[in-house]
Amino acid sequence: MLKINNLHFKKVSSFGRLSIFYVLIIVIILMSFLIIGEASPKFLIFHLDAVSSHNFFQYMEEGYLPNLKAVFEDGHMIHHGLSLYPGGTETTVPHLKEGLDNSTGGVGWGYYDREKEKVISKYKTFFYWFSYLPRRTKACIIYGAPGLDPFMFLPLLNVPELLETYGVIEFYWFATDSLGHLMGLKLYEASIRRFDRYFGNLVKKLNLDEVNLIFYCDHGMSFGDFIVIDQEKEIERIVGNDLKVFVHRNVYLKDPDKKDKVARDIVLKSEIYFAFYRENPHQVAGYSDQGKMIFEEKEEKIRYLFEGEDVFGYYSSGYNGEWLTDLEWLSQTRDSRFPGVPPNIYHLLSNERAGDIVIVINPPKIPVEFPANHAGLVNTDLMVPILLKGPQLEHLYERKEMWLHNLYTSIPVLSFENLEPAREKNSFSFWGNGYGEYNSGFEMSLSPAYRWNFAFRYHDDIYRSWLEYDLYSSYLMRLWTGAGLQYNGQNLDALLQARLQIDLGKIQFNYGGQFTREGWEINTKELVYQINDQLALEWLIPNGFGISFSW
Repeated sequence: MLKINNLHFKKVSSFGRLSIFYVLIIVIILMSFLIIGEASPKFLIFHLDAVSSHNFFQYMEEGYLPNLKAVFEDGHMIHHGLSLYPGGTETTVPHLKEGLDNSTGGVGWGYYDREKEKVISKYKTFFYWFSYLPRRTKACIIYGAPGLDPFMFLPLLNVPELLETYGVIEFYWFATDSLGHLMGLKLYEASIRRFDRYFGNLVKKLNLDEVNLIFYCDHGMSFGDFIVIDQEKEIERIVGNDLKVFVHRNVYLKDPDKKDKVARDIVLKSEIYFAFYRENPHQVAGYSDQGKMIFEEKEEKIRYLFEGEDVFGYYSSGYNGEWLTDLEWLSQTRDSRFPGVPPNIYHLLSNERAGDIVIVINPPKIPVEFPANHAGLVNTDLMVPILLKGPQLEHLYERKEMWLHNLYTSIPVLSFENLEPAREKNSFSFWGNGYGEYNSGFEMSLSPAYRWNFAFRYHDDIYRSWLEYDLYSSYLMRLWTGAGLQYNGQNLDALLQARLQIDLGKIQFNYGGQFTREGWEINTKELVYQINDQLALEWLIPNGFGISFSW
């Protein structure tokens, strides 16, 4: 009789728990429809590496970029965006974020620190510009390796959710640069077309009335039959004992008073196109093998004079020695082979990191034997497209040209500060077994701050609580680590745990385990399908099924 009563009690208990489970499901479903977030304008920014305006708009006219064309036809396309010299991601990204010209900041892949009397290496320069990428964006550089850009669709799946979380999302497509340098035109163009396809798939999932789209290329890329100039060897040969250090483009002299003579010797005795130096606080001079160039500054305006031949062709195109602002220079010379050179070079020579002499090699001559390069002052190296669409960008729709580093500062409502949410989402999950046996459980997760979760879980008569921290995040995955306590009815144990969260649009996979005195064991293996912002279905592999509500 006792056994029968115990059996009856177990059946009633199981029935009660099952009833609670279904009630909780109904309550959670009803609550999920009560919480409706307000729509607000967002900024989605795309960085496509190393594509000049010339190439970009040619591809668009030939029909290779149908999705970009379709979206931005209703917005605005600036054909004449100009990157700062030297044109490279390592200088473009920091200057763009700061909104500053090249009179400050980096001057290429390394420089000579005169105060410390040492060369700042490429390694340090890399981490300098890398620091300007948002934390979860940094993994984009992995897909820049040749052959990995097809996998960029994975992080793009999560952009709609990331926009809701952060408000401003930057997406970097680096592969075009590496493919152009190392693999040549065919794979370079294939990567650009792939970007367009992935972009098209993404915008179908967005409400474009709520998103402001910004697209730009950071610098150009020149292709052709090149002549390689071993500039370091040439500089060492010509400058000789007067050379202190040469760091690509920048010549540092033991005696800076000799810079006029050395600059002239460089262009007359080598295949290097230009050699510029600062003559006085308001004047920069330079040499080509056809004459001398002079850039003078007065009241934040610059004029260009020359001796010998006008190598830039500005005077034959209508310029007549006027004092012009940086933007006026770009407007005046945007169709030239050498757009905006006077302010670009003048400001660079104001930079304390720049060499006593700055040299320039223009295509078809290049400094390294690559299928493509972007080392010069020509339009295919520095002129870039800037595409805009959205209500917060309409004030820029009349612009025909723009210095790229002024893009963000031209958008007053765009800010990269305080983008992180105050906390992670709180959640409550409840699950049961789909095969008739009792195997229910629940988990409550509360977030005190961004990247922190405090959780409590009951399952299989085991109680577990822990605090976890987001150790690493990308647009695709997050790695959580933490510590806590576990109680199984007899023992109370400390635990260390780790959990890998992989997000693929509406699908999330969690896989994790814990380490106690009994060793390592897997404690999390689940698939989550997000129905809406609050409601999700859970499959606790292999036979647990549940529902979760987040807020």
